[in-house]
Amino acid sequence: MRIIVHLQGKGKHMERKKQSLMTKAAIVLLILILPFNIIGIVTSVISYRNSIQSAENAISHSLDSYGLLLDNRIRNTNSKLYELSNNNSVLFNMCHCRDESQYRILRYQFFTSMNNEIKSSDIAKVWFFYQTDWDDYIPLPAYTGANAGSRPYYPYIENYSPPYGHWFFSEDHTELIRILYDNSLNLYCGAVLDLEAFLAELNGINDFDSLQYSFSETEAETKPRQLILSRKTAANVYLTATVSTNDLNGSISFLQYALFLFFILYLALIPILYSLMRSYMGRPLKKLNEAHAQLQNGNENYRISEAGNSAEFQEAYQSFNHMASSLQTLQKEVLDKELANKQLQIDYLQLQIRPHFLLNSFNVLYTLIQRGQKEPSQQMVLFLSDYFRYLFRSGSELQLFSKERKLIEDYMRITRIYYPDSFEVSYQLDPILDLIRVPPMLLHSFMENIIAHALLPDRCVHIVFSGEYEDGMATFYISDDGKGMDEEAIEAINHITQVPIDDGKNVGIKNSIYRLKYYFGDKASVVCESELHIGTTFTIMIPYDLEDPEEE
Repeated sequence: MRIIVHLQGKGKHMERKKQSLMTKAAIVLLILILPFNIIGIVTSVISYRNSIQSAENAISHSLDSYGLLLDNRIRNTNSKLYELSNNNSVLFNMCHCRDESQYRILRYQFFTSMNNEIKSSDIAKVWFFYQTDWDDYIPLPAYTGANAGSRPYYPYIENYSPPYGHWFFSEDHTELIRILYDNSLNLYCGAVLDLEAFLAELNGINDFDSLQYSFSETEAETKPRQLILSRKTAANVYLTATVSTNDLNGSISFLQYALFLFFILYLALIPILYSLMRSYMGRPLKKLNEAHAQLQNGNENYRISEAGNSAEFQEAYQSFNHMASSLQTLQKEVLDKELANKQLQIDYLQLQIRPHFLLNSFNVLYTLIQRGQKEPSQQMVLFLSDYFRYLFRSGSELQLFSKERKLIEDYMRITRIYYPDSFEVSYQLDPILDLIRVPPMLLHSFMENIIAHALLPDRCVHIVFSGEYEDGMATFYISDDGKGMDEEAIEAINHITQVPIDDGKNVGIKNSIYRLKYYFGDKASVVCESELHIGTTFTIMIPYDLEDPEEE
């Protein structure tokens, strides 16, 4: 106990003298990366949004401007159609005239006045009239000799129906047409808007290669990788602008230049950051790895003599030295055991104290430090300290289950830091179980086995640790819905005492079962039930009489 207190006090003293490792890492990150990162991201986002918005505004402005021109032309044409039907005296007299010569004179007057108005007013540039009494088709403006005598748009008059009283597309969608029939004059009046000429003028101001304007009866639907803007016209048709988003992005040269400079600066900082991180974290971790390699090679007297460059690594060095010292003590105790149990104890010690567990733990610690997770890093260091303190204090003596349970809960909580979304664990344990004694690290080995073999990369595995006490028998259930095992592996575990496993697999489970038999004999049992891709359940039964004073 005096040794442990001394080490804790020394650790606190070193923490006061040395700056925290995470504080050093945070300072480096703030000075070298954070300002450039923030400036680059904010500048890039603002520049990109402004450029895209400017392009969209320009297209939208063109769409609104030309849509307004078209709306004015449509409204003026509508007004002219109603004026011809109700207020044009020349047209009225012409339609009611019964003298052919007089009709020709009135027809010429109407033709001349309409041609002049077409040239001077913002109305449709193509008109046609059909007087049924005289079977007279009047096109405006006059057609050339090549098409003289033809009757364009006459099929619409022949097939006239009420919908023609509204604007509608021609068959090839290149024109908008409207026809009014005046029953009192027996006259069809029609106007034509040339959409091709309108779109040609609109596309003439195109600033983007992929920008296209078109007319449609319905509003265009959104499409991937395209910006689509639509405007409803006074003729109840839609004027639509379509442009590729790649075309819009291609116009943002400033954004590309800013991003290029940003990444050049970022790359230039990487060697500096790497050098500092190697100095503060790489070298101490390398020292720990070398120390564990010495233990693996049989140099049991090796100790780390130098001081750590931070409070966290100083405590880790002390934990290693304490572990190495405890290792020698434990090995000596094992050699004094009965010959029949000697190999069992050696296997267990090798499983629990072999350096790869601590190496893996420090690799996790290294990853947490790289991510800048200060609190989890501190928790990891404290967990390792408690882990090895419990391991070496307990030795081979039975320990209260409450201590084993706390170690398991701490282990699962720390492991969850490294596998944040890989598993969830719940505990359903009878409180009376805290009073029984179990072999140290035995139940912990089954929980470790789940983390090592049952987790899945594509979903969360659910782990349930439950237990009950009844009639002098403590029963624990450790279940998961992870990978599961095939029948051969299940049989090997359930008959492990009959057919020993020497292939290096299930070493932790094998040693746990042998230790359970060593302490409690044939009354204790371990049963494995599993199914591939469904999950696994271990049932561990331990005889224990709470009323026996020797057990207490």
